Amino acid sequence: MSAIPYGDARALVRPERRTLVMRVALAALLAGALAVAWIAARPGGKHPGLLPRGKSPVVAIDMSWSVSYDNYAQIENTLSDLAGSGRRLGLVLFSDIAYEALPPGTQASELRPYLRFFARRGVRNPWGDAFSGGTRIWSALDLAHKMLRRDRISNGSVVLISDLADAPNDRAQLGQTLASFARDSIPIKIVGLDPTPEDAGLFKGALAHGGGSVTTLEDATRPARHKPAKVTAFPVALVVAGIALALLLGLNEHTLAALSFGRRRPE
Repeated sequence: MSAIPYGDARALVRPERRTLVMRVALAALLAGALAVAWIAARPGGKHPGLLPRGKSPVVAIDMSWSVSYDNYAQIENTLSDLAGSGRRLGLVLFSDIAYEALPPGTQASELRPYLRFFARRGVRNPWGDAFSGGTRIWSALDLAHKMLRRDRISNGSVVLISDLADAPNDRAQLGQTLASFARDSIPIKIVGLDPTPEDAGLFKGALAHGGGSVTTLEDATRPARHKPAKVTAFPVALVVAGIALALLLGLNEHTLAALSFGRRRPE
């Protein structure tokens, strides 16, 4: 079908450009509203209490032989939940030496390939030959500290998951390492895997003047039974984004709808 010629096409150049600009602006606003709605609708991690909010954490996990099989199962479940948290973090695996598995700022989903190493004791892993089976907690904390400084992470933190059965002859280096965290204002959370009262007391005493906390994995990952259920907050951001999206769609239809030509009325 042939197009109808129009004698004054130049008069439509400016309206055409204005319409193009409006289309691009509305498309950008619609994309922004969709992004806000998607972010607002995302659920939080299963264990928000394990990773400090507003921080870029490095998680250090004890793989020494003093960690029991039951603890390995707990670590596997915890790593699985962290992998789905949507956070960014680093990972240190340690025994008598420490190994940087993931650098700070890595997507938490990268934890999933490590889950198979905690399915059962004795599973061969790339770093197992370097581990002797002993425990030197200070080496893991020192490596995590260096990783945060190396990558210039200004809001860093460290989460240590261990049975806290540290070698007695390493106590001096452990104290110096914990003091460095306090000096550099890097918060540390120590999560015990069924620690003895003596081992837990050692770390609590070292952190008595601030800079960190000592808890158990069960307490860090489960809500207290006797506390009332938390009331879910009204999703204000999601509702506002939905209203904005509807208004923008309506504006798009009203302003940029195709032109319609009616029949010419008889004079």
